Amino acid sequence: MLKRLVLVTSFSLCFMLISAQIIGFAEIRDLKDSAVAAWSFEGNFKDMTDNGNDGKKLGKTTFVAGKFGKAISLSGKGDGVITPKLAPMNEVTVAHWSKCTGRIGAWRVLINVDGWQKGAVHHQLYPDNRIGWSIHTNTPTDVQAKLLIDDKQKGKWHHIAIVYSAGQKNVKFYINGELNSEGKYTSVGPAILGPARIGSWDGGGRDYEGEIDEFAIFNTALSATHIKSIATKSLATILSGDTSVDAVGKATAVWAKIRAVY
Repeated sequence: MLKRLVLVTSFSLCFMLISAQIIGFAEIRDLKDSAVAAWSFEGNFKDMTDNGNDGKKLGKTTFVAGKFGKAISLSGKGDGVITPKLAPMNEVTVAHWSKCTGRIGAWRVLINVDGWQKGAVHHQLYPDNRIGWSIHTNTPTDVQAKLLIDDKQKGKWHHIAIVYSAGQKNVKFYINGELNSEGKYTSVGPAILGPARIGSWDGGGRDYEGEIDEFAIFNTALSATHIKSIATKSLATILSGDTSVDAVGKATAVWAKIRAVY
């Protein structure tokens, strides 16, 4: 009886490990397929997807140790990355790691489309230190998260993900993988995210001072589960289709040992 109970329990555990691995593969496949552009800033500005949306250096942007590998370092004096034109999107997720080191209480751009025309997206920190998301001609135009990137948060890494859906008429702010706040719209339109600048704006006066890493744009409203994945895994892992744990291999090995004993 005990032998049978051990075998049944062990089989159940192995099945759970394999199921978790299959779900993990599916999540990463979804992320890879929906990635429009992704920059890990490993000493260059190359797009990690197959879409060829490479960035270009702006100002005196340098590379430093980041959240995963290297990151870009911006002085707050005209540095940044110029990103190419992208097709308008009715759903979009923008995600990145950022660490603000200065210019607290000022406008600080995370990514702003050049100019301010219909559908243009401005994702930046406001003078009240809130994380903002603006789409020209949407009502309301500006929506903000609850978290303040102020002196208390200065020098700390934060994973920020903005999930916008024109169909649902909402935008969600995730901080470090957790839902922080949500905003509703009464009128919406497609989001335009390029040509744009990471860390700067062609209108001037809104330069970011700090470090930015693992910047990605997806053409869908990612789920909370997906956000958890990109907040804990590197873009290299996500876009390669790899997973951090080989649960199938582990389950097979465990089952073989159990069978050998019993």
